[in-house]
Amino acid sequence: MYDVTVLGDINVDIITMPLDKYPDKDKQKTVDDMLLCPGGSAFNLALACAKLGLRTKFIGKIGNDYFGDFLLKSGKENKIKMDVKKSNEKTGITFAVTFKDGSRSFISFKGTNNTFSTKDFDKKIIEGKVLAIAGYNLTNSLRKDVYDLINYAKGKGMRVSLDPNWDPDGWTQERLNDLIQILPQLDWFLPDFKEAEAITFTKNDLLMIKKLVLLGSRCVLLKQGEKGCLIGLKDYIKLIPSFKVDVKSTTGAGDIFHAAFLKSILSENDVEKSVVFANAAGALATTKFSYEKYPTEKQIKDFLKEKNYFI
Repeated sequence: MYDVTVLGDINVDIITMPLDKYPDKDKQKTVDDMLLCPGGSAFNLALACAKLGLRTKFIGKIGNDYFGDFLLKSGKENKIKMDVKKSNEKTGITFAVTFKDGSRSFISFKGTNNTFSTKDFDKKIIEGKVLAIAGYNLTNSLRKDVYDLINYAKGKGMRVSLDPNWDPDGWTQERLNDLIQILPQLDWFLPDFKEAEAITFTKNDLLMIKKLVLLGSRCVLLKQGEKGCLIGLKDYIKLIPSFKVDVKSTTGAGDIFHAAFLKSILSENDVEKSVVFANAAGALATTKFSYEKYPTEKQIKDFLKEKNYFI
């Protein structure tokens, strides 16, 4: 039996070493290195889950091309059950520019993620203790079916987490309604600050939590980068501070936070302890690039012991 089925986007990432700023138009800058890595919020999540020892299945769509083969091999090498549809379309690509202050910018070609839908898989392959959905706003053909897929998982006794990701197609009311409809179905909702701002129309994090809870969220984990994570339940709001580290790249840190939270919850820790564990995982992720950014359970626990936390 699997611990987690991850559903969502998958692509390759081309990541730059840190720049001080973008080059001007018609100008060029050089960097010390560029990395070709597995990417996509959902596939990052699956890789992070597997690295933490969770039995992981991934459902997505790739192209019948070099990048698709690269991603399929990456999943299998990390002991992920890859239930992916191969298509004659192109595999998605994200060009991730990292900056010396730890921020990043993305240019993405959605590729097969844009056409990925329930026509590409049988919902019966969703199994395990948790259905984890990521890249929701990047899988346009799937989003209308997410409500029914969550109901199916719930019918099998699974719990459900969802990271919406930024919506590059615009936070229109229709697209917001799709998301708001599924909030009451979720066990854990994991937006970052900018995503929650777009959903709730406020810059106040406490008000964000209250609005999301009123919309039906059972548990909100509001990721706020170096500030930490604000936990929001019906009668409980608490900030769990982040850990200070030497940040090299924040790409994928939110997905690794998500995976570590699930690992801790499935180890029967409470929400607060699980967020501490996830904050540590996210912090460690920002100090590395490529495959090295996915921490093991031991690395996270050792890091926490250094900080005088014992979970």
